[in-house]
Amino acid sequence: MKRKISFLLAMALMLGTLTNVALAEDAVPADTDEINEAVEEESGVLELSMDEAVKLATESDREMWKIDDGIKQAQDARRSGKSAKDQAEMLMDLSLDAISAMGIDITNNYVDKLLAKNDYYTKLADTQMEQLEKNRELLLKGIEISTKSLYYNVLLAEKSIEINEAKLNKANEQLRVVNLKFDNGSATKAEVLNGEMAVQQAKTDFDSAMDDLNMAKLDLLNKLDLPFDQEIVLTDTELTYVPTSEIDLDAVIEKAKEERPEILKAENDLELQEIETHAYKAYYTSNLRQHKAAVEKLKDAELNIPQAYKDVELDVRKAYLNLIKAERSLVNMDKTVELATEAARINKLLYDNGMATSLDVIDADTNLAQAEIGRYKMLSAYNISKLMFDNSNLMGSSSSVQ
Repeated sequence: MKRKISFLLAMALMLGTLTNVALAEDAVPADTDEINEAVEEESGVLELSMDEAVKLATESDREMWKIDDGIKQAQDARRSGKSAKDQAEMLMDLSLDAISAMGIDITNNYVDKLLAKNDYYTKLADTQMEQLEKNRELLLKGIEISTKSLYYNVLLAEKSIEINEAKLNKANEQLRVVNLKFDNGSATKAEVLNGEMAVQQAKTDFDSAMDDLNMAKLDLLNKLDLPFDQEIVLTDTELTYVPTSEIDLDAVIEKAKEERPEILKAENDLELQEIETHAYKAYYTSNLRQHKAAVEKLKDAELNIPQAYKDVELDVRKAYLNLIKAERSLVNMDKTVELATEAARINKLLYDNGMATSLDVIDADTNLAQAEIGRYKMLSAYNISKLMFDNSNLMGSSSSVQ
């Protein structure tokens, strides 16, 4: 009997242990992602890397949906064009008596029939699909660059707050020291007033930086199609400087001439215009307005090709110069920050030894803060310029192709 009781107790303990283990397993999310999602949902704060921001912006962009719809419509138009070509070829292979017997007036919209027979409408649909696919690629890159630019603006605002907060702390400390010196007669009332003005200015700059951050976040939230009251924390907080390596500008220009959508459009327009002009010249005599207009349109299409090449080369060269300019400005600003840091240090030492005024210290600290913020702006501008040049084979100021 005692053995049975001991056995039952042991079984009960084992069942209890197993139950606790099972409950513990159910209570723990399956992986770290689920834990993070649960914490995020509870706190209401969305952590965003730069890549995640770009992904959100891409998914919410309406232009992408329009391109997808346009591709479907072009596919339908291609099938209609193929059907129209087959029908036109069939009609033109028939004798006039057979066409009359069928009750068809072949002279009605004869130019359209000629265009269809020459595969104009099929080619038109093909070129539209080709351009839409290129526009999709262009749009994706444009979304990436604009989103990263807005992301950088938030980082810049956060950095400005950090720098202005440090400047405010320095101004408060300087005012404290000046007040002590004024109390013991070694500082003037003017120095106290300068110190108070410096504190007030530092507070104004700090508040302005906070406002800039709020506005920068609103712009980013709008781009990502998120609620304006959504709290976000950016996780890619470090802007890096990757020096530009040696560039073969001629090779970049040639690549752009092969891939830019403006040139693709100009070449497609020329091919289509050749077919259209051929049809109009075949139907209308040379003295008629339609014949002359078709010839003029062909000349324009032919002239648009070299102009497109020239515009693309101009874009690439401008993107290159903007990159060089941005990098040079960044390097110069690094030197400015270095000098401003040393000036602030020396003025503080001179002031502590009675060889400089409090105003000298305040000015040096202000110049340092401005240089640090300016350096961060230059770093952001350089990264955007580098993105633009690296993708100048695809996009530029003249890339607004429909």
